[in-house]
Amino acid sequence: MIIQFNKHAVVNKTNGEKAKVFYSLNNRIDGRECVTLYEKEYKRNLQKVFDSGVKNDSDSMTDYFETSRITFFKDSPFYEKAKERALQNGCKE
Repeated sequence: MIIQFNKHAVVNKTNGEKAKVFYSLNNRIDGRECVTLYEKEYKRNLQKVFDSGVKNDSDSMTDYFETSRITFFKDSPFYEKAKERALQNGCKE
C-alpha cells in the first residue's frame, strides 16, 4: 500500500481512494508521540484509504456522528511521512 500525504488530503496510490483530512501532532493525554489524521467530511473515505486502524465512534441511534480518524505512533510505517506533512502544514510539536 502506497500512501501519499498531501496538504489537505491523503491518497492511497494503490486503489486510488482519497480522503480530505487535517493533521494533529501529539494530542494524546498520555503524552505518547503521534500523528492523528481527522477526516474533514462524514463520508468515511478514510476507511477506504487505510486497510485498518481507522476509528469512528458514531452512534446513529442517538444522533451522534463524528468524523473518522486514524492515529500513527512511532512504530507505524506511516508515522514519519505523516509527521513531516503535519509539520509542513504548520502543526507544532
